[in-house]
Amino acid sequence: MIRRITPADCDAIATLEARLFATALDQARLMGLQSNPVFCGFVDLVPDQDQPQSISAGDLAPYLNGYLLATMIDGEAEILSIGVTPDRQRQGVGKLLLQHFFEHGTSQNMARVVLEVAEDNVPALGLYRDFGFVEFGRRKDYYKQGNRKIDAIMMKWCPTEAFP
Repeated sequence: MIRRITPADCDAIATLEARLFATALDQARLMGLQSNPVFCGFVDLVPDQDQPQSISAGDLAPYLNGYLLATMIDGEAEILSIGVTPDRQRQGVGKLLLQHFFEHGTSQNMARVVLEVAEDNVPALGLYRDFGFVEFGRRKDYYKQGNRKIDAIMMKWCPTEAFP
């Protein structure tokens, strides 16, 4: 089940963000996003789990399959983060979240979406391309993974705009 993010989800999302990304959004920033009127976010829940459960150190949000965080202003959206629990990756959770986001965006007259993704995140790149995203730029050495620096690929979805 996919539903809008609530403040009660922030602990679980922050836990998953920290596990997935070196540049994770922490609980305080997630709470700040919740109060921003342009924020748009969704969680995909484990079946029969509609309420956040308390999580202990090292526990990975037992009720959460994944989440999508975005902002939306005047028909333009930016996807800030998509995260899927490791045991549910490559099982369609990200696809379901993106479909839900696009359905919501359609009701909000969304005409353009931008995001960035690490160049070595091949599964995410494939997913975004399947949704019609195209690369429009790069940020050299933007992400750091240990001693490695990884380029960020900037992508956009805009069905009415011609791409270079």
